[in-house]
Amino acid sequence: MERRRPWANRSQTTNWRIPDSRNCRPQTLKKPESIFTRIDLDTKFYDGQDVEGIHLLTDFDQVRELQVRLGRFSKGPKNFFPVNWPVSLSAENISDLTSGNYVVAPKPTGPRFLLYVDSSGEMFLENMTQHIFRVDEDHAVKMVSFDGRSITDTVLDGDLCKAKFDDNCSGGEDSPEKLTFVIRDAIRCKGIDLTDMNIAERIGFVKEEIMKPRLYALKNSKESNQKEAFTLDIVEYFEAYQTENYLNSGFEERFKYPMRSFIFFPRRKGYVCGTNQDIFQWIENEIHLCSFRLRIPKGVKEPKEADLLVGGPNRTEMKWETIPLTDEIRKLDGCIIDCRYEDHHWVFVKERLDRNHPNGRNALLGKIHAEEHPVSRHLLLTTLDQCRGFD
Repeated sequence: MERRRPWANRSQTTNWRIPDSRNCRPQTLKKPESIFTRIDLDTKFYDGQDVEGIHLLTDFDQVRELQVRLGRFSKGPKNFFPVNWPVSLSAENISDLTSGNYVVAPKPTGPRFLLYVDSSGEMFLENMTQHIFRVDEDHAVKMVSFDGRSITDTVLDGDLCKAKFDDNCSGGEDSPEKLTFVIRDAIRCKGIDLTDMNIAERIGFVKEEIMKPRLYALKNSKESNQKEAFTLDIVEYFEAYQTENYLNSGFEERFKYPMRSFIFFPRRKGYVCGTNQDIFQWIENEIHLCSFRLRIPKGVKEPKEADLLVGGPNRTEMKWETIPLTDEIRKLDGCIIDCRYEDHHWVFVKERLDRNHPNGRNALLGKIHAEEHPVSRHLLLTTLDQCRGFD
């Protein structure tokens, strides 16, 4: 039987602001809003836990000021987490990689944050729900130039991870339990706007200005870095055709962090917020999960189905399809959930407390296309082999 495409019911839309969504859960388990309107005091920094030396900012005016500032630095939105997002690599878009203008890096598993050091040296992190955390001064990560000046006015984009094993070259920690902020991109460094640079230039700038002085200082300083709330690491981008080096049996064992995927970045484009049709993510044998807002129909005495909403134009949310209403998801009205599509139905997988909003329509279409037209390892390497010899 031919698999039915899970296309949307595009005729229905709903306002992006959902007036009754704040009360969809008990007070101690509030869901994120579509647009940031309040601080959830139960928000934890990492994996549902607090981390020593890192505290949630609870002053709403200060939080909004930082959100707006980070949005301005990234030339992105002020009411959404202002970063770039890849699309899924599929058999329909993989030909773009043959241009020779792509680089690749492995993406470790971990929540995404923006790390911000302001002009006074205070250190903050913004998560995907736009909550802001402050790093205490005595637990801040040491970032000092070769000339001894503290590095300030900097915005780094990366993932917070736990290393699988100890590696002293990344900061000298004796315990592999310490978290690592793995820098995968950068927006600003030492007051210099990096958004017009390409990915190789951005990463190279951060290596020279932050990572090399930091590693030198850690190696030669007599001061302990044990009180740092986390340490720093940085990815390396290689030519796309070198992906085969990551796919041998030993690489994943040697890679310091649990690995999620590979990201293919256009080598000649700057940092652009939002869903980027020219940044690709590939996960071998991926089961694509799609994020929706769950909406239980109002005015129906005993509803049997709930609506699945996706992001539409002009900050609206539109009905995509429905999902059978179960006791498990009945309490999640208005919340963001992950679903997978199987046997012609959407199946609930988990609630997403780390998201404020569902996948946009284009992102969802990309995931559906990737699911229907998957890229095997053989197809990926055969395609990338055509890139050899490009400058």
